[in-house]
Amino acid sequence: MRLPPLVAAMRPTQALKQLPVFAPVAFGHRLHDPAAVASVVACAVAFTLVASGGYLVNDVVDRADDAAHPRKRARPVAAGTLAPRTALRAATGCAAAGLAVAWFGSTAAAAAAVAAYLVATLAYSLAAKRVGWLGPAVVAAGFVLRVLGGAWAAPVTPSAWLVGLTAGLALALAVAKREAERRRADGEAPRALRRATDALLALVAVGYAAYTLAPGTVALHGTRALALTAVPVAAALVRFRGRLRADRTGAGPADLVVSDPVALALGAAWAAACVAILA
Repeated sequence: MRLPPLVAAMRPTQALKQLPVFAPVAFGHRLHDPAAVASVVACAVAFTLVASGGYLVNDVVDRADDAAHPRKRARPVAAGTLAPRTALRAATGCAAAGLAVAWFGSTAAAAAAVAAYLVATLAYSLAAKRVGWLGPAVVAAGFVLRVLGGAWAAPVTPSAWLVGLTAGLALALAVAKREAERRRADGEAPRALRRATDALLALVAVGYAAYTLAPGTVALHGTRALALTAVPVAAALVRFRGRLRADRTGAGPADLVVSDPVALALGAAWAAACVAILA
């Protein structure tokens, strides 16, 4: 089904990026607390709205470059089916709605995390993505803010493991996106960039396995069964790496994951296993 231009430009499929918001309430054993879950849901909705506003701003800023890109030229603003002024007005509305949802539906601390994410998103679109490694760092910071927002919405104490692993995974995906772009433009990405992606993905896989086996984790959850969830995590990262290296279109990490039934199935298996063990 073809989405209206404005809806398509808001990237509804990217809502999967808000899943880290729910991690603290799950790993903090608050899934049976309706108030905590409702607050976290509101926080996730707020992040989704603010992110959509950021996509709209990004598309307006990059409309000339996107028009020359084989994939991005289909984006509504670049294709001319959505006027830049309309996109910016919608972006303002999304940002305002997101902040309002966070403020009235969640906690003040969670709202602050959403506001900080808005600033980071605008900084990325307007300048940071063009400054070397600053772009991936800002992307990683955005995912860390999602985790912190979810923790503060519950509220639970944010786990250092969870924050660190989220930052590592986000940085890995941001570097992978750079690799994909260089591969599309030059036929192959530099070896250093490919090695950086591999190292970060491996670090995340090993780090997650270490987290599930850490004495503090076992004591908190009262079981070693969480280590079983490291299997779908490792399999999904290996699957993602293979898809990344096979792609020549410059597709971003989110597109590679959303379009891959195997990756989605592994993600669902991980989530189901976590809920079964932690609930």
